[in-house]
Amino acid sequence: MQKPHPKEAAKGFGPQDILFVLFKHKWMILLLTCAGIAAAAAVYLKQKPVYRSTAKLLVRYVMETGAVDPYSAMKSPGSSPSRSGDPVILTEIEILKSVDVSSDVALAVGLEKILPGLGEVPTEDKSKVISGAAGVILSELEVTQGDSPNVLHVTYGNLERETAKVVLDRLLEVYFKKHLGVHRSAAAFDLVAKQTEEVRARLVGTEKKLNQLRTESGITSLTAATDALASQRARTRDDLMKARAELAEQEARIQALQRDPDIENGAPENDKQAAVPDVPLERVPPQIVTEYRAVLEMLAILQKRDLDLRVKFTDANRLVAQNQRQISDYENKRRALIGRYPDLTQEAVAAVMAAGNPAFDLVMEKARLAAISAKIDIFNEHLKEIALQFSEQYALGAEIDALERTRQMEEAEFRSLETKLKDARLEQTLDPKRMPNIEIIQQPTEPLKTFDDLTKKIILGLAGGGLALGLGLAFLIELVFNRKIERSVEIQTRLQLPLLLSIPFVRRAERGGLLLGGGTRDAPRIGDKSGEWQPAEGGEEISIASQSGKNDHFILPYSETIRDRIIFNFEVNNIIHKPKLVAVTGMSEGAGTSTIAAGLAKSFAEIRGVKVLLVDLSSFHPQENPIFGEIPRHSLPNALRLAQGSNFRDRPQNLYYANAPARRDESGLTQFTPLHLHEMMPLLHASEYDYIIFDMPPVDQTSRTLTMAGLMDKVLLVLDAQNTSREGLKWGYSELTKGRADVSCIFNKTRTHGPDWLIGSH
Repeated sequence: MQKPHPKEAAKGFGPQDILFVLFKHKWMILLLTCAGIAAAAAVYLKQKPVYRSTAKLLVRYVMETGAVDPYSAMKSPGSSPSRSGDPVILTEIEILKSVDVSSDVALAVGLEKILPGLGEVPTEDKSKVISGAAGVILSELEVTQGDSPNVLHVTYGNLERETAKVVLDRLLEVYFKKHLGVHRSAAAFDLVAKQTEEVRARLVGTEKKLNQLRTESGITSLTAATDALASQRARTRDDLMKARAELAEQEARIQALQRDPDIENGAPENDKQAAVPDVPLERVPPQIVTEYRAVLEMLAILQKRDLDLRVKFTDANRLVAQNQRQISDYENKRRALIGRYPDLTQEAVAAVMAAGNPAFDLVMEKARLAAISAKIDIFNEHLKEIALQFSEQYALGAEIDALERTRQMEEAEFRSLETKLKDARLEQTLDPKRMPNIEIIQQPTEPLKTFDDLTKKIILGLAGGGLALGLGLAFLIELVFNRKIERSVEIQTRLQLPLLLSIPFVRRAERGGLLLGGGTRDAPRIGDKSGEWQPAEGGEEISIASQSGKNDHFILPYSETIRDRIIFNFEVNNIIHKPKLVAVTGMSEGAGTSTIAAGLAKSFAEIRGVKVLLVDLSSFHPQENPIFGEIPRHSLPNALRLAQGSNFRDRPQNLYYANAPARRDESGLTQFTPLHLHEMMPLLHASEYDYIIFDMPPVDQTSRTLTMAGLMDKVLLVLDAQNTSREGLKWGYSELTKGRADVSCIFNKTRTHGPDWLIGSH
């Protein structure tokens, strides 16, 4: 037999669950909503209205004359202040809502209009009364920004219609005077002029110091000078690499000349005489000639470098000065050599040295090698000097940059003070009524009847609070406190349990007549002596009544549906033995188990040729159950013995009823136990009944049903929609399936709180 297995419960709270909660608690939600609306209406009728007048001000800019006031920088006729947090607009709002302005307005309007019933005010208490009147004005004054960020909406409310407009008119007049008083200083012109001269003097001193530093350092442009140094360093490095390569080449040439046999063995006498016919060589030693040639070559290199440096740097530059010192040193060396050896200047020396004598060639090459070595030394020294000048130049550049920033700041401050000085000159002739920066774009309107913000909030809060409270209570009850299953969709989707059918709740007056009526009133009733436990071979006289009864009971359409689905289930699972055992149980008392079991038995009995036995195991006192009418009642052993007769299948009666009453033994009264059922199983299978329906007790911790359910072919678990919890159902279903019972749920007494197509209750 195929057994279903429970699946993990699905979680979530979807739109259908929300609609179900709303429809289920609709009356509570509507009642609380109506109560909130009624409370809001009561406040609306009880509260006195306020008359409000509104004016609009356009604040183009604020003209400041203070020397160090930051608002001066905000004078910008062509720009609009930001919508939130703009200092200009916030300052004007603070001025409008200041106590000083309100006090002046109260005096201008009259204290008796602001404080009705005031009477005569003593002189010593006048200041307190004025402060109180100012507080009354401020409590009803609202100053907010409009859709345009530089437009202010000024609104004042009063219980008297005329007073509202008068107060707002006086408020605007006082505000303009206060605005000029705040943003205008009595000595503004002199103070701004003095500060302008001070900043001008500092600016001139900074520019003088900056120019002096540039002149002394020879740096006209820090970036250009740095680029020139970088270029000079790169060129010097290239020259150094070339000189090193030339040095290596020259050393190789000298080594080649030194291996010449003419130089090693000495030149022939006639060759020497031919090489120097006119100038005796001993007058100018060869090493002197070498030194002289090296000096001349270095002078040429240094003079060329001097031309390159003067293109990029001034005469005060350290690189230029160093190169000049080196030129001077080598020039002094040249003059000293000529002074000692005047013949060095003669052309004959050059002719002699160019005569092709190998010895003189070696002298010349050594002279060139010395010149190259001196050149490399100069290049290395030049690179060190460039690195040193880089560091000094950066230090000077940082100082120049600092002075430049100072100059820019002082220049900006000087320009700002010049602008303030112009404003101060204009302010001396400014009229409060003709201010160019602030304009009234809407005069105070005629007062309109309304409520203050607090009253509006209270009314709206009461009106919406009832609805919110109703919704909150509804969801709190369903999500937190109510753990019952009230919809069949919860069984299928959330708990993932097999649901056979949902039966709606039917009122008692609409349930119809007796379900199993008929028979004679003289038939033994449940609880009679004949109904006690008897052995199967007992000699009880069996009475048979013809089947009759009413068919207007509400359960019949549902029991027929259950019957058809059970038959289909048996056919699908290939259950063909007889009798087939069907158990009907529930999760609580009053779930409707007995009614469904009786209806199911009657539905099976309506099939032609089908014999059905209804066994009542749920009632300890079956005679107290009124739903079975007058069908003859038998004990279970006698009912089974009756079905073993040879003519049982030919009898017209298809439905039989039996109970397994308590039996008395030596220990007292005991219930029908699973052991008794197990002992009677051979008799059950040997009977001629096609279906045996067992009406079993509810499932609980000590229930007999948990043990007997495993002996059944089908178990129907009836759930009371008003008295079944999710945790209890999961436990009961799990316990039944542990005994390998084939369990299907029947959801009974379901109530429809809304349209099925909308909330999915079935």
